[in-house]
Amino acid sequence: MAVMTAKKILKQQQQDLLDELEKLAARKGLRISYGDMKFAGLRLKSGQCLFKGEPWVVLSRQDALEDKLALIGEALMRFDLSGEKLLADLVEILGLAAAPPNSTSL
Repeated sequence: MAVMTAKKILKQQQQDLLDELEKLAARKGLRISYGDMKFAGLRLKSGQCLFKGEPWVVLSRQDALEDKLALIGEALMRFDLSGEKLLADLVEILGLAAAPPNSTSL
């Protein structure tokens, strides 16, 4: 069994979070596209846009995982996520307040 370094573990965790954000985005109607981000000799920046009335996040394939997480998370903050069951790490990325634990009073 190969030993995974802390860096590889972190990268895998980030990739797993990115996969979850992409699934959430699809459920909410947010489209995501990855590309080379070059047009007419210019290097374009990743970001959000509306195309034919639909929200999109356009990302460079070369963007760091942290940047991809941040951009998709920022775009998802504009959607109602109240009915979604989210992992704690996604709640943090999306800047949502965690629901307080249920407590009973005597």
